[in-house]
Parts: sequence; structure tokens; C-alpha cells
Amino acid sequence: MLEILATIISAAITLFIILDPLLSVSMFINLTRGLSRTETLKQAGIATAVAGALMFAFLVFNDIIFSVLGIELESFKIAGGIILFILGLQIVLGLEIGGKSAHDERAGQTDGQLPAGAVRKSMAGVIIGTPIMCGPGTITTVMILGSQDGIILTALAVALSLLFIWLVLAFSSKITAILGETVIVILSKIVGLLLTAIAVHTIWSGVIGLVQLSMAGF
Repeated sequence: MLEILATIISAAITLFIILDPLLSVSMFINLTRGLSRTETLKQAGIATAVAGALMFAFLVFNDIIFSVLGIELESFKIAGGIILFILGLQIVLGLEIGGKSAHDERAGQTDGQLPAGAVRKSMAGVIIGTPIMCGPGTITTVMILGSQDGIILTALAVALSLLFIWLVLAFSSKITAILGETVIVILSKIVGLLLTAIAVHTIWSGVIGLVQLSMAGF
């Protein structure tokens, strides 16, 4: 029982880190500025629902995806780990890889370059849900965890991480007011470092798995 609980908590923490709540806070505040408390909570719910729908979809159908594409989990771990590593570097170093840096895109949009008026406000939840929270890194992690820990345990971890992310978004203005923008940025860098560490572990696990498969073939 304790082992199962530890697995769920560990997976939930991993997902929570990759969902990147700290970097989402500033952008969420900008996108929902001027909205009522009720509407802000609604947009937080939409963001969580959008991210959750994508995560559960890839969790349930990951075996089918692997089968159709004809790839091994180990290969996916390596490819996914590389993606996570790049995302982590973007957060920590503010690198621009294939577009704007993570900080510019998510947390640094204070120069007014946001969708205007009603469109901006009505789409806030969707924009935060994907690709800000649920992007390639999140999808990759969900599929890997599902294959390693099983659908049920991973589903519980996904639900727990989504609860945490909703709380962060729902109280984003208070969190920012208490911590301040500088602390948010510093914490986001730490999160990015943790993400790169998770990525290295994922890549190494994939390499070991491929080596074992190759040795078993002889």
C-alpha cells in the first residue's frame, strides 16, 4: 500500500513540475486581468480541463500509439527525455530554441503583446491549458509513466497533479502578491533544473533498456 502511494505521489510531483505552474502564473494573470473573480476561476477550470483531457487521452491510448507507430517504450523514453531536457534548458537559461524563450512566452509577456479584448479573455483558459501546460513534454511524460506504472496509478497521479495546478491558477494573483515576480522567476529556474534532471534520468533509463533488449536478442 505504501509503495503504491509512493508511486502515485512521485508521479504526481513529476507531472506537477512538468506542467510548469510557476511559469504559467504570470501569463495567466496577464490573460485574465480585468476579469471578475468568478470568471478567473472559470478560466482556471478551463485551463485545467483542457490539459487534463489531453493528458488522459494520451494515457489511455498510449499502447495503441506505440503499436501503430511500431516503436519501443525505450526509444520513446530517449526521444522524450531529449525534449524534456531542451524544455528544461529553455527555462533555466532562457534559450530560444525554435521560437521565443520559455520565459518570454510564458512569464515575460508584460509588453502588451497579448491577444486583445474579448478574444484574449475568452481564450485564456485554452491558451494556458495547451500548449503552455500540456505540451510535448507533458504528453511524453504521461505516456512513459502510463507504460511504467500502469494506467490506473498514473491516472490517479494525473488527477492529483491537476488538482494542484488548479489551486495554483485559482490563487495565482495572491501567490504572485505574496512571493513577488522576482521570487517566481527564481523558483521557475529551480523547476527548470529539476526538469533537466528528470530528463537525464529518462534518457539513461531508455538507453539501458535498449541495451538490455539488444543483449536479449543475441
